[in-house]
Amino acid sequence: MKRKRILAIALTVALVAGSLSGCGSSTKETVSGAEKPGESKEQITLTFLRAGTSENVQKVYEELISAYEAEHPNIKIEYEQVGFGNELETKLNTLYASGMAPDIVRAPISTIAERASRGQYANLDAYIDSWEEKDDIMPTAFEVASYNGNKYGIAIGIEASFLLYRKDMFREAGLDPQNPPKNWDELLEYAEKLTVRDGDAVTRAGFSIPTSAGHSTFIPFARQNGAQLVDVEKDVPTFNDAKSAEALDYLSQFSQENLLIPFINNKDDNPFDSGKAAMTYGNINSFITLQAKEVDWLDELGFAPGIEKEKISSFGGCQIMFMSEEGKHKEETWEFMKYLFENENVWKLTTEAGAAPVKLSLKDKYLEEYPEIGAAYLEALEYAEGMPKVTWAALFEEAVCTAYEEAMYGKKDGQQALDDAYNWLMKEMGK
Repeated sequence: MKRKRILAIALTVALVAGSLSGCGSSTKETVSGAEKPGESKEQITLTFLRAGTSENVQKVYEELISAYEAEHPNIKIEYEQVGFGNELETKLNTLYASGMAPDIVRAPISTIAERASRGQYANLDAYIDSWEEKDDIMPTAFEVASYNGNKYGIAIGIEASFLLYRKDMFREAGLDPQNPPKNWDELLEYAEKLTVRDGDAVTRAGFSIPTSAGHSTFIPFARQNGAQLVDVEKDVPTFNDAKSAEALDYLSQFSQENLLIPFINNKDDNPFDSGKAAMTYGNINSFITLQAKEVDWLDELGFAPGIEKEKISSFGGCQIMFMSEEGKHKEETWEFMKYLFENENVWKLTTEAGAAPVKLSLKDKYLEEYPEIGAAYLEALEYAEGMPKVTWAALFEEAVCTAYEEAMYGKKDGQQALDDAYNWLMKEMGK
């Protein structure tokens, strides 16, 4: 444990530089000029597309945009948001195909390979090289947004999932709240003891995981079992191997044994948030959301870095700021992007939207602000792994989500569900 604590402390300096590495064209425009962008009298409209539908995150961005527009009266920023996954991909495909590319895109790591290779995301190397704030940005924020040696974006927030649990419910079930489950066997055992039913209806889930849109649940459990999911060098999926199938069968037990309350990830509220579950996987945003709701059981929350089989693995996510190559106002776009990375704005996004701050100068302030979850979160970052950087990441996510849902609803066992998803994906890839 002493070694892990030392490593966790070291991680606060670089915040898992490189841990999310599994998570184009160049611009020749000048990045400097006599007239500072945004100070001309020309009226300019920038379009900003954000992946995600969280209302509290939307509120933060709208407030930041309003403040920026007040300081730059000639700039108007049209903000739009869209759901993750297929919704985002469909939106981006439509906008880029129609010549209406958004100037700014905030999107996940899964979009980089495809959009950069198509020349849709702009190469930001020249902008970043001359940016006075670049040395205060965590290396990871650049690394996760790079592709083929070039920087195409900057992560505005980095996340790692970890186990959240209710200590009061543990005590009620005769479990030690200081000893959360550490491996697959214990997680299932604890969930069975913590589940409460009214007849056949589950009124309190032992372990809350989604029944649909569950790629961010399946992926870390498959990796915990030693699965690789993709072979990046050969550019092919490998998620239908025996280890992945075993992980999917394990997760489906929570549904088949009636230990959870069904919900769709990123659309429905997690039952844990309303006190109807004893354990779940969450992130900093989960904690901030519960704080904002002023739940009366916040002091009963427990935190653990994650569950282990062959190893511990947590789902690492990051939302990245990109600039479209087709944008007509790149200088003004870059000025707005720099504004978002000013300390006070990064802090606002951190405390009100949830994610680790990407500014090194905010490290100490962050640890002081969240003493309750600091240790668990830092250790979770040690084990964080993101989405694979492949051009077919969106198809990979769709295939995995389909297999996950089929297994969770008992339509297929894990191996059959993954085999069918694999065959579909290979056909879509033309292989």
